[in-house]
Formats: sequence, structure tokens, C-alpha cells
Amino acid sequence: MASATSGAAQPSPPKADLGMVIDEAHLAAGRALLQTTPSIDIHSHAGRFFMQGAGGQTALAVRSGPPFLEGSLAAMRTGGLSAVMIAAVADHLILESSPQGLKAGRPYAPGEAFADYQRQVAILRGAVRRGLVAPGLNAADIRRAHRDGVTAGLFAVEGGDFIEDRLDRIVACHADGVRSVTIIHYNTNQIGDPQTASPVHGGLSRLGGDVVRQMNKAGVLIDLSHASRDATRQAVEISTRPMIISHSNLTAPSLEHPRLISPEHARLVTERGGLIGALPAGAGQTSFAAYVDTLLRMIDLLGVDHVAIGTDMDFTFKSVLPDYGAWSLIPAALLARGVAPDEVRRVMGENFLRVLRAIET
Repeated sequence: MASATSGAAQPSPPKADLGMVIDEAHLAAGRALLQTTPSIDIHSHAGRFFMQGAGGQTALAVRSGPPFLEGSLAAMRTGGLSAVMIAAVADHLILESSPQGLKAGRPYAPGEAFADYQRQVAILRGAVRRGLVAPGLNAADIRRAHRDGVTAGLFAVEGGDFIEDRLDRIVACHADGVRSVTIIHYNTNQIGDPQTASPVHGGLSRLGGDVVRQMNKAGVLIDLSHASRDATRQAVEISTRPMIISHSNLTAPSLEHPRLISPEHARLVTERGGLIGALPAGAGQTSFAAYVDTLLRMIDLLGVDHVAIGTDMDFTFKSVLPDYGAWSLIPAALLARGVAPDEVRRVMGENFLRVLRAIET
């Protein structure tokens, strides 16, 4: 999560706006590929739903207008997504903007984090109940949604703050339909250190280690986006199941940013069977063509079996993917750059399905 961008259903932008030209044959091939294989956005804040009902409680200076959840989910169907991991934001009530980015501006009030978790999950459950998104509890639900031509919604939470010191809440959140938790966000919470703040725990706290074990046991996917390298390393040492970094990109000799990770950091996760979700954000990327370059570099350095797509829509920083209506441009561009169709299928969804099956209990 960083800052707002539009996700409303719109036509795909003119090719010139993408910083690259994709010919008609590859555009058609990209659309056709989405018909034959499930595709998944492994990290989204669809329509900034987490702001609904928050009122003036949040200190974040964000746009509160469209896209709303309904419009974002409709755009996904138009774009051909089979599934999306929709992330609540556990710590948004205490975050504030600073010249260095987002940070916690105050501590939580007692029970505040858990109450806000309940509010946000209720919105997501309501979207399923109203038929705005299909149920997404497991890999079978995603394949069913693909066959039916609808989008399945998997619930996630960005930030384990709502757990507090109650490991039983991990079991409870799984019962609520949550299938992934980003254990550390921008707040230095009770679980561990974020990558964007000075360390307090030296990685994971003792409770953080217990959280990793309990998430493994409960079948909740551990997302290490935003976690410090030490916290990532320690989580990898504890976990018996693959994990993900759902939305980040790799540093390069000429590119550093607090939210990027080194190839060595990424391999801590990928060498244990996990995934990195390539992020179409503005840090080091000024066009869609640059995002395609990012994807190709990640495939080259990490292996095609360990790369996925995590857009952070609709709350990322200067997104270079215009909207969900442009989703088919990702496989089209990869095909145009010479990536084999089977490898594109893995990046678009099959890799995530493999990891999701591995954590199901």
C-alpha cells in the first residue's frame, strides 16, 4: 500500500501511453491466454474498500472518491481476472504520511486494531454475499471461477496488528475466510520489524515466531511484503510452508528504494518454494514497458516458477498499469517479448495456485 490510483473500468489505454507497442497478434494472444488459464492478482486493495465506513478516523491523506469496490470488481471481470487477493489494511487508522513515506503516527487504542479488522472483513463478506465477487477459499474455487468466467475473491489482511497477542485470532481469521496475512506492514508491530523503519525486534519478535508457526498450522499464507530482511530470514527459518512477498520489486545497481528488495532478500523466499509478486508501481518504473522489463528481470534472476503479479491496486504509488481493463496487456507483453506461453501461464496464475495448494490444510 502506498498511495491512490484509479481502478475503475475503462478501455485499455492507447498503445503510445504504455511506453511500448504491442502488435494486434500479441494483444489477441494475451486475451486468448487468459481464456485458457486462471490469472490472479495476488495483492489488491480493490476500490479502496478499507476506507468505507472509516469516516474521519484515518490520518491518511487519500482520495475518497471512485473507484469504489463495486466498480473495481466489475473492472476485474472486464479485464479477465480469475481471482484477486483483496487485502484489508490493519494499520491504516494509525498511519500518516511523512517525507519518507508512510509511518505509524500513534499507538493503537485498546481493541482498536481488532475492531477495524472486523469492520473491513465484514465489507468483504458482504461483497461475496451480494454476488459482487465469487467465493475464494482455495485453489479449487479459483479454477471454478475461471471456468465460470467470474472473479473469485480471496481475503487477505495487510498487517498482523489485529492479532495482538492472541494466536487464536489466526484460527478465527481463517474461519472468517482470510487466506493470507502480511504479518508486518508500515507499523512496527508486535510481530516484527518493517523494512521502512529502524529495527526494534532485530527481525521477528518471539511472538512473531509463534505467529508464523500458528499460521502454518491454520493454513493461512504468510506474506512477507514490507518485512525487514532479518524478519524475512527468521520467518523462512521457522516456516514449514512456502511464503510469498506479494508486491515488491528488485533493487538494481542504479535503483534503490525503501520498498524494493535485493535479489538475495527475494531468494530467501523463493528458494523455499515461495513467490514474489511483481509490482507495477512508480518506484523505478515510469511506464508499462519498464514494468515488463521488471518482470523479465525477475524471471531471469529468480526463476519463472517464483514470479507472480501483485498490483497493489487501487492504492499503489503511481501505478504503471492503468486499470484492471488493461490486465490482458501483461500476458500480451510477455508473449511479445518472447516468453513461452506455458511460462506466461505460470506467472499469471499457476505459480500462485501451487503455493496456495501447499498451505491448504
